[in-house]
Amino acid sequence: MKRLFYGVPALTLTLGLGGCVDLGEKLVSSLGSSYIATPQGLTDATNATYAGLRGFYGRGETDYALTELGTDTWTAADQVSAGGAQNWIYYDTYEPTYTSQGSFLDAFWGWGYTVINRANTVLDQGPQVPVGGTLTQAVKDSRLGEAHFLRALAYFELVQQFGGLTINLHAAQGVSTEATRQSEDSVYKVIIDDLNQAINLLPVTQPDYGRATKGAAQNLLAKAYLTRAYREWNTANLQPDFQQALDLANTVINSGRYSLVPDFARLWCGTHRAAAPADPGGQGFCDLANYSKRNTEFVFVTQYSYDPTQYQSGQTNYDHLEFLGQYDGNPAWAAGMVRDLDNGRPFRRLRPTPALLDFFAQTRWAGTPGPGTDVLDTRFDGSFQTVWFANGAAANPAGTCPTCTSGAPINGTLLRDAGGSAIGAAAGSDTALVYLGYQVSDSFRMSKAYRIGTPCTTAPTVDCGKDNDAKGMIGFRHFPSLKKWQDNLRVGGLSSQDGGKDFPVMRLGETYLIAAEAAVGLNQPQMAADMINVLRVRAACSGPPQCQVSHKSDPAILVTAAQMTLDFIMDERARELAGEYNRWKDLRRPGKQFFLDRIKKYNPYAQPNIQDKHYYRPIPQRQINGVTGTPYPQNPGW
Repeated sequence: MKRLFYGVPALTLTLGLGGCVDLGEKLVSSLGSSYIATPQGLTDATNATYAGLRGFYGRGETDYALTELGTDTWTAADQVSAGGAQNWIYYDTYEPTYTSQGSFLDAFWGWGYTVINRANTVLDQGPQVPVGGTLTQAVKDSRLGEAHFLRALAYFELVQQFGGLTINLHAAQGVSTEATRQSEDSVYKVIIDDLNQAINLLPVTQPDYGRATKGAAQNLLAKAYLTRAYREWNTANLQPDFQQALDLANTVINSGRYSLVPDFARLWCGTHRAAAPADPGGQGFCDLANYSKRNTEFVFVTQYSYDPTQYQSGQTNYDHLEFLGQYDGNPAWAAGMVRDLDNGRPFRRLRPTPALLDFFAQTRWAGTPGPGTDVLDTRFDGSFQTVWFANGAAANPAGTCPTCTSGAPINGTLLRDAGGSAIGAAAGSDTALVYLGYQVSDSFRMSKAYRIGTPCTTAPTVDCGKDNDAKGMIGFRHFPSLKKWQDNLRVGGLSSQDGGKDFPVMRLGETYLIAAEAAVGLNQPQMAADMINVLRVRAACSGPPQCQVSHKSDPAILVTAAQMTLDFIMDERARELAGEYNRWKDLRRPGKQFFLDRIKKYNPYAQPNIQDKHYYRPIPQRQINGVTGTPYPQNPGW
């Protein structure tokens, strides 16, 4: 199977947007309307629409700021909460500096309408393109189906954030300063119609990896129905929408086209190199050796590349920077550590809330947490790095507990590549830093040469402080790193921002959760529990070296119908989908009160400020100002 890859050269299009490269084809320097109306032009214009997805999925600060900050599971790390150049703390705190001129709002709005306009061009021109040569009827149908799918995807992302939108079903012709805003209900009707057309037009499989398939359209439609079911204006369709969501999710699950990856960690990580320290528990960095971008669980991805010739402005995956805690440059916290490619470049934008760590702790252990307790649920270690190996010789200073260590020397050797760039710690290097999931005694800390960080001792709903180094606890600078996006294959070295991992927009693990949530909405708790238990059994540790014995048949990993509530589903989504750019939308989906209650309960920085108006993002001020004639409506309270 060939890989669909799309670069963005400089272009002049009637749609005013970027162009594309089709697989191994040469870059197209311009796409006019006459070219788009040719067989190759139709494919190139479709690929340009895919290329537009990179403006949001996996790129820049927009994605995490509008999907993870200010939720129950993620809060600002020090490079955002300390201000400076990263001055968008208001997305976490909801303080009055959050306005319609907030960072990223205009970029996100523009991204969505760019993708929509590119898809509209394909749908305007495509039906008239004659079949012939390489453009068979099946290929033509697929290109039109792909455009319907991509337009629906963009509208769905926008409507979840802003509510009602301007609906454009044809490509823009010149510049217009007039715009009307249609209802949220109308937007969902467009999304659902587009996806039904996509389902009818798209093939089950594609010869080019990365193109939308029938299963991807069914999966997106399931989530769209699930989201619409809760809308306050949708009471007549509430139960039918839940049923549609459940039926479509089951169709994807039972299609035979997708399956869960047996080892959760292998969704993100490969096998550790022999030259790196032994890591039998999988608690260190996410090594991409033997990692495959393609797997049976990803339903639809946005593609990236490690080919430097493909690097354009905004065309590389940026997510590897955002969720990493500081491990380097502070010997007072952990000696023997310098920045390297394996452990990543820590931009420290987000850190896990105590609530998220607590959600994982509820399933992580086979028994009372403590030294020697067996691992039950592998998803925490598959998602987070909690162990760092020394890449230099040093000693953590002995001091007053609880931050003290033994003061014994630790040894490490820095690996370098052929060009001399730092890669990581060599095999045999001592442990330098560990984040434990439980409290330990001062004597335990004193018995270890490495630095130990522990969770806060306060309740997971309470502010436990930001700078907790003196307490030996997790804080806003030092915390377990989400490793799902770590990328040590970056060809630019340890300082490079240019990641090449694909971004999974949809994966089967979430499809089971969509089905479970729909089943709860239909008052079918056993069906919901069955769906959750498929994920739980996958997550259960299978035995050494990660755990002492297999827990695949351990009843402790399973859930019951009596546990199936919407809050429980959200807790489970946190464990399965941590940091996958869904959380703000997940909390918002069940309605305003649910959204407000969860954030007020679990995010102490948001609790004093969040209010009804924050249920919608404000329409970007540039959109408001740019419309002439009838004023463009702003969302309530903004």
